[in-house]
Parts: sequence; structure tokens; C-alpha cells
Amino acid sequence: MDEMWNQFFSLRHDKPRTLQLQIRQQLIDAITNGLIGSNEPLPSSRNLAKALKVARNTVIAAYKELEFDGYITPKERRGYFVNEQFYESYTSNEKGEPTEPQSPVWHDKLITKKPSSQINIHNPDNWQSLPYSFTIGQLDKSLIPYYEWREVVRHSSTLPEIQKWNIDHVDSDDPSLIKQIQSKVLPKRGIWANKDQILITSGSQNAIYMIASLLTKQGTVVGMENPGYPDVRNIFSSKTDNIVPISIDKDGIVVNDIKEDTDIIFTTPSHQYPTGVTMSMERRRELLSIAKEKQMVIIEDDYEAEINFQKKPHPSLKSLDKDNNVIYVGSFSKAFAPGLRLGYMVAPESFIKEVKALRRLMIRHIPANNQRSVALFIGLGHYHNMFTKIQKTNKERWGLINEKINNEPLLSCTPTLGGSTFWIEILAPIDSDKLCKNLLSKGVAVRSGNTLFSGDNSPTNYLHLGYSAIDTNKIDKGLDLIIKEIKAMV
Repeated sequence: MDEMWNQFFSLRHDKPRTLQLQIRQQLIDAITNGLIGSNEPLPSSRNLAKALKVARNTVIAAYKELEFDGYITPKERRGYFVNEQFYESYTSNEKGEPTEPQSPVWHDKLITKKPSSQINIHNPDNWQSLPYSFTIGQLDKSLIPYYEWREVVRHSSTLPEIQKWNIDHVDSDDPSLIKQIQSKVLPKRGIWANKDQILITSGSQNAIYMIASLLTKQGTVVGMENPGYPDVRNIFSSKTDNIVPISIDKDGIVVNDIKEDTDIIFTTPSHQYPTGVTMSMERRRELLSIAKEKQMVIIEDDYEAEINFQKKPHPSLKSLDKDNNVIYVGSFSKAFAPGLRLGYMVAPESFIKEVKALRRLMIRHIPANNQRSVALFIGLGHYHNMFTKIQKTNKERWGLINEKINNEPLLSCTPTLGGSTFWIEILAPIDSDKLCKNLLSKGVAVRSGNTLFSGDNSPTNYLHLGYSAIDTNKIDKGLDLIIKEIKAMV
């Protein structure tokens, strides 16, 4: 086998993947990257096995899998070749060539909304490989309890457990997860709920989408924190044009800004997104009072409530609500595993009944194996142990960043009592979009605050800086690079 084929393979016997899987994957990479043309024959199984020093049956099995999946096709007496149809469709898409000359007629005729036109926040695709990643909503790999998670996944993969979750649960949730949320998660937020008041969701955003779908129509007035979370603003914007911004100050949402005709209020009281402000007790009571008086519903997204530097954190709005005006939304995704997409909501039984029926039409139920694994993870104490570690690490990082900002005249930050982000005002006429673009070229990932404001003439000199995913030892150098770039732009 010549040098061209050798470059495609780097097999390791110590990897958890079998040699067959490694050969298969490395050939797929070469094909999808356009390194093997459709007119080039693959090496014979005998020659490839000899060159790679593996059994011939290993190569044959890899080729058979590739053939079954449509990557390669056999030609009589000539061997295997890349599937011509696959090659043409994949490489044309990679080059950015459209697969269709234009949108079909029905698209423009029938489509009612264009969510792709909405402005959203995003992380750089390469945030994990950047040396200074002040990314929002991700976890430091060193803080993820891999061993404990593998333990519960292994247990949920035993035959008795598989027989419990490997069925169509229709619209039901895993009773063991509901019980763990009831007994070990909600009580820490002062919430006591029965099983019919709890629904499992695919993260908090899925919960909010379903709530908006049931409660919002054209004409419904929705009060949104400003600055606030763009994805939630976009969800409600797809249902109604009446999105009313509500200011934020050091005590949280400004209740006096809430208009009398408001129907729904969305708030993040534990750590306001993005300022990180914790809503004061006085403000919480004011908000509940106006909701009762004006018959409003409050959606409480208890964002990062578990990461709190106070000895006694403020109770949730839901726990203070005596009139059933608060729908509580929590998530395991943001705090525990962003890729897991698992959350829950707590609401009156009558409302949960409707949300469950809507969820059934969308996805029936949340993957039962994930529910079972998370239930076990909480039940064994891993969930709360993890937050003890995260809280200690985050507090150390918070102190480093806070001190750095306080010593820099060009920067000012909103005081916070926990969480994983800083809301930084640049005390100079700088466009944070341009600043973030310049920093990315220097290996620093930080988010501009521009998209978090609603309305015209919004400020453009804010940064949203996260510290949950960056190595503590890199914070000082990373902030130096940010400050240096700001000074160069002033």
C-alpha cells in the first residue's frame, strides 16, 4: 500500500474503539473530506490488513459496514470504490453549492414564520480549543463527574433497568426522577409539589416554548427583562408582537416598569440573565403582589440557582407564591450537563395536564434512559456533591475576575452573589461586537452584550463573560488580553 493510503490511518490499540471502528471512521473522514475520489479504488482487504498489521477479517468487516451505510460500493473484479452518488452530493454541499436552485413555491406561499431571521447568541465553533475561553453555558471538563456518570449509565443499562425504560411511555415521566426532583431538588428552593404538578422537559427552553405556545397569542402582552435572554424573547416574539422590555437594576426586575395590561412576566430572579443580579426579597414580594392584583402569570426561570455564594440564598418566587401565579422552570442542562437537554417545570395541575398533552404531540416523552440515569445520579448524592465542587471553584474564579475588573478604570461590573458570568460595562465608546471579533483572532472567546438588549438605541459597550469553562490558571492572562485590546481600541 503506497504512502497516499498510509496518511489516512493512525490506529491505536489502547483506544476504547475497536480496530474495525477506527478503520471505518478514518475512511469515512477521508471520504467526507474529499480526500478519496469516486474513481479511486480502495486497497484490497488483504493489502490493507497487511499494511495496518491487523487481521484481514477486521478490514473485511469494516468494508462491509461502509458498504451497508452507502459510503462505498463494490465493482465486480475491481474492488471497492467510493459511492459516486454520495461523493457528489456530499462534496457539493461542502463547497457551499446549493442542492436546489431556489426555494420551492410552497415555501413562500405557506411559511408563516422565519425563525432563522431572528438574532441569536452563539459560541464560537472552536471554543473548546481556544486558550482563553470565557464561554457562557459550558462546563470545565475537570469539574464534570465522569466516573459517577458512567456508574449510573452502566446501572441504567442493566437488563432489569432496560426493561423498565425501553418501552413507549406515551406521555408519562419516569416516576423515580419525579420523586428525586420532589424530594431532593425542589425542597432546596423551598418548593413542595406533588407529582402531578411536575413535568419533565427537554431543558428549560423547551419548557418555555411549550408555556408560550399555550398562553400566548397575537395581542398577549409579555414583559421581558432588558437586557435579557434572546432565545426566550424570540420564542415569545414568534407568538405575539407585544413584547415589552422591563428594566433591571441592582435589586432585579424594576416592578414599576411593568405595564398594567401585561399578561405574562418572564424573569430570572436567582441570577438575572445576563447581569447576574439576584432579585431582592422586597422586589420579589412586590412582583408577586402586582401579579396577584393584575392577574398576571410569572414564568420563573431559576437560572443557576444552585451556584450561590450566599450562606442562605433567597427562596424562589414559586416558594413565596400563595396564589398559583408562578410557573417554575428548572434545568439540569445548564448546570450539570449542557448536552443532556433535561429540565422540568412546576405549575398548577390543570396547566401541567395541558402541557403534557402538548408535549405528547411534539415528542411524546423525554428519553426514558436519560431520565432514569439522572434520577440515579441525584439519588446517589452525585448531583449535590458536584455543585459543592463547582461552587468552590466558581467562587475562586469570581474573586480573581472581580479583583481584576475593580483595578481597571476602563471596566465596571454589576455586583453578583453567584452564578458563572460577569456583566461588564466598558467605560469607553467601544463596539463590543468588534472587540469580540478582534479578541477571537487572539484566542480569546468572550460574548458581546449587544444582542441581549431589545429595542433601538441600545448600548453597545457591554461584555458577557463566563468563567465556568475556563481553566482558573488562564483567567489572569485572558483578562490581560481583553484589557490590552480595549486600550488599543480607545
